[in-house]
Amino acid sequence: MAKTPTPPPAPGAVHESLKEKAIAEMKIYIAITLYLWVVLALFALYKRALLNENGIDYWRQGYAIVNALILGKVLLIGEMLKLGDKLRKLALVWVVLGRTVLFTALLMVFHVIEETIHAAIKGLPFGESIMSIGGGSWFGMFVYAAIMFVMLIPLTAFRELSFVLGTDVMWKLLTSSETKV
Repeated sequence: MAKTPTPPPAPGAVHESLKEKAIAEMKIYIAITLYLWVVLALFALYKRALLNENGIDYWRQGYAIVNALILGKVLLIGEMLKLGDKLRKLALVWVVLGRTVLFTALLMVFHVIEETIHAAIKGLPFGESIMSIGGGSWFGMFVYAAIMFVMLIPLTAFRELSFVLGTDVMWKLLTSSETKV
């Protein structure tokens, strides 16, 4: 019995090797982590400035890079789980805002888990660990989530535009001096 030939790949289909996929994912992870690190580092510097005004010495810059590494991976896991993919049938603005809400919720849940584990290691009560996120109040926790939401909007918008236009087109738009791509 003759073997049926394999049809050629569809036009535009990309067959990436495992190595190419890993490199592409690593580039995305590095870009997300760098973005988060810059934003979190700026918040740490701002917190330091505010506390220094009140005579409190504060410096936790290492926390920003570690948190960016962890949160970047959490965001990628959310994408792997296709969090908010069903929103992609809506207008782009709603996709960006909806996915930003979902990713903010994911990061907040992860942050609560992280603080709970941290408190358990130190022997602190659960409620105290949760309230440390917002500086000791529900209002503070809401503000923290709101800041995270606003912080994620540009990242989500960029990711969604890359999804719609393609990564190559986005890269050309950002790096080319030509007005048309």
